[in-house]
Amino acid sequence: MTSKQELIEKVAQRISWSQADVKRAVDDYGNVETEEDVIACCLHYAGPELKKRNYQIGSMKRVDKQQKSTIESLVNQLEEEKNFYQNELIPNLRQTINEQAKRIADLLKDVGKIINIK
Repeated sequence: MTSKQELIEKVAQRISWSQADVKRAVDDYGNVETEEDVIACCLHYAGPELKKRNYQIGSMKRVDKQQKSTIESLVNQLEEEKNFYQNELIPNLRQTINEQAKRIADLLKDVGKIINIK
């Protein structure tokens, strides 16, 4: 029979967790005898623990005022670029394309007239 520590080591390596996390999962869940028992402990442990850790990481990642102003500045620049493309560049391109299409149509008519004359 495999010892509890050996099971913890095997499962930790198999699922790429630290041995400490697997041990905490096993300690919280109860008695284990097989790798499947240890994995079941890890599954029960993972949800609440990950949620708790995400809150902790989120609280460590507070944005200071300088970072916030930099982010706001970049967002404003992106918004200005979007507005430029949306309000100026695209309508101008459409107008240019329409004018060129009309010019090509006129040229084709002229070519058709020349061909019909000959």
